Amino acid sequence: MGEQALVGTRGRPRPPTRWQALPWIALMLLVAALGALNGLGRIEAAVQDGLAALHTRQPDPRIVIVAIDDHSLQTLGRWPWRRDVHVALLQRLHAARPAAIGLDLILADPDDDHPQDDLRLTAAIRRAGNVVLPMYVEGGEHQPLQPVLPWPPFAQAAAAVGHIDAELDPDGVVRSVFLREGQPPQWWDHFALAVYQAAGQRLPANGLPGARRPDSACCSDGGSWARDYWQQLTFIGPADSYPRYAYLDVLQGRVPDSALAGRIVLVGATAPGLGDSYATPLASQNALMPGVEVIATVLDGLLNQRDLRPATAWGNALFALLPLWLALPGLRRGWPAPALLGGLAAAVLLGAWAAQHGLGVRLAPLAALAGLALAYPLWSWQRLRSAMHYLADEVARLERQPGMLAQRPPRGGDPLQRHIAAARQALHALRQLHRLVHDTVDGLGAPLCVVDGDGLIVLANTAAAAFFDQPRDVLAGQRAWPLLAARLSGPDGALLPGLAEIADTHHGALRAERPDAADMLLECVPRHGGGAGWIVQLVDLATVQQAQRQRDEALDFLSHDMRSPQASILTLIDLHQPQHAQEQALLQRIAAQARRTLALADNFIRLARAQSEQLHREALDLNDIVIEAVDQLWDQAQARGGRIDAEVPDQPSPCVGDPLMLARALANLLDNALKYGPEGGVVRCVLRRDGGLWRIAVIDQGPGIPEAARASMLERFQRVEAGDARGFGLGLPFVRTVAQRHGGRLEMGAAGPGFQVTVTLPAG
Repeated sequence: MGEQALVGTRGRPRPPTRWQALPWIALMLLVAALGALNGLGRIEAAVQDGLAALHTRQPDPRIVIVAIDDHSLQTLGRWPWRRDVHVALLQRLHAARPAAIGLDLILADPDDDHPQDDLRLTAAIRRAGNVVLPMYVEGGEHQPLQPVLPWPPFAQAAAAVGHIDAELDPDGVVRSVFLREGQPPQWWDHFALAVYQAAGQRLPANGLPGARRPDSACCSDGGSWARDYWQQLTFIGPADSYPRYAYLDVLQGRVPDSALAGRIVLVGATAPGLGDSYATPLASQNALMPGVEVIATVLDGLLNQRDLRPATAWGNALFALLPLWLALPGLRRGWPAPALLGGLAAAVLLGAWAAQHGLGVRLAPLAALAGLALAYPLWSWQRLRSAMHYLADEVARLERQPGMLAQRPPRGGDPLQRHIAAARQALHALRQLHRLVHDTVDGLGAPLCVVDGDGLIVLANTAAAAFFDQPRDVLAGQRAWPLLAARLSGPDGALLPGLAEIADTHHGALRAERPDAADMLLECVPRHGGGAGWIVQLVDLATVQQAQRQRDEALDFLSHDMRSPQASILTLIDLHQPQHAQEQALLQRIAAQARRTLALADNFIRLARAQSEQLHREALDLNDIVIEAVDQLWDQAQARGGRIDAEVPDQPSPCVGDPLMLARALANLLDNALKYGPEGGVVRCVLRRDGGLWRIAVIDQGPGIPEAARASMLERFQRVEAGDARGFGLGLPFVRTVAQRHGGRLEMGAAGPGFQVTVTLPAG
């Protein structure tokens, strides 16, 4: 199930078995379970933090932070300051008319040393009318949780009180808050939510954002603290992303009212020494984010209705499984596993990023990445097992082929080592075979190239390198047709056709011309096995023409110089009048041998010309060929007391061929039938149509040719002795040659009590 290389003993893909599928099913179940957990601890959180850091936004311009920073502390003195300082700040802020003031200062107890400061601060809070004060929860560690509220006069004067608790994950990073906490039925909104409402903003019509968790108690030891509306934070950037004005600058009037008017002002500590800072996904331990900026992040999400929520368990399980479902078809098709799995891993991270920043859904990508990471070794393991099985099958086949392996592979031990040893032997045998083929091709005198389906030269011999005037290693990889077209032209100087056209249209051979007017025969034969392509060979026709001249001279010798003495012998015998019967018998025997020599020469010449001479093709009627051949042998049949019956169709039997060659071939068959048939026997010559073929059958009443000897009878000088009938073993090879050159064939077989020889020809 892992990939396309799962093959059977014949090299075909082997379908995945049930046992091969089980590991993948187990992997899918594991990945689905990990995905349903919706996060794998700190590593998962780190991955999600990295995705969050890839997308930052501009802060909402309606939010301004008044920072209690180091500069303000150096000027105004050590913390905590007298509350008169905060009174002056509130008076300055109230004059600028902000939309709301979030005073993130813990004011839980009265100032016993300066009670008048508390009265003035209470009045300033009441006069502003839009000030929100914080509360928090203390306890835990076997202590009941208790709310710590502002001093009652402050709380009564404030527009609202909100909690400032942040949710710390196990790694100590703040990634979420609860918008409501409390002791039901008493609930406190988050500080940012309280400021949001104090600024005149209405709650969303569909309710507060965040996951509902009204029954999620965070307390122990009998506590009754509950939390609801779990909101994931969408940080816009690292610390110091929101506009800040120093507390001292606002207090001393160096910040214009226009910078504060209509905005939501959050007053809080940013100095590291005050300890109000947290690690966030976009703020490391070296650059913690002040608590007031965390509040600003929550407020920013409320103002812009950004709702980030964790994916559901089933949704994250499907997200984790999807890359595996996409990977399996590609692995089975043989796609490169590292590139495929790496691309899917990148797609997982991109999908998680897009879901987080586009859909407001926080996916946990680690389960999907773990599935892809485990898929590679599983795929590699199954691929190795399949390769071992395939290698074992192929080695077994090689062992059954004599001579392929020099020695039997070792038995026992590690199976992989055995397969490697067997493969080493097989590869050695393959190299030897390749060397043999290479040496054989290189030993050919004619230029020869092996070309692939793209027209590139794969192999070239020494003669080809000399013809193209390039080294063989340089020829390999070049396109064959441009090299040939630069040195050869087609007939009459035309552009050389392509290799495919030569193989198809020109029946694999084309007479080409060189610039020096020398004729070449370009042979282009399609390759069978090992992929598409051609075997291209160049033959110098000058050599062929010289051989043709030598052949013609040999035929002239047979037809003239060898025939003339025999004809002279027969003439002398005819002129001589023997005186005694014994002398007459001797002369008759000499004459018979001379006639046999003449017949042998004639038959040999006919066979040679049938094999090499150009056929004179024309449209003809096979009925006429049959009748003509029967007429030629009629006298011979009569002399033996027999006859020849011709059976032809009533309609014409059209065909295209050489009439002289066909008539000689048919006459040869009739002569054999009369010669090897009984005295007074009947020979039938039957012509009939069989689909797209004509069948000319010659049927005699003789013993025929034994089945074991029929194949050898088609070779030259093989004959069957039958009584006084003797042949030269050239007749049937001549008939077969004529049939094959006409696109037909020769068939032999028994026919009742006699024997039948059939010539098949394509119908014209």
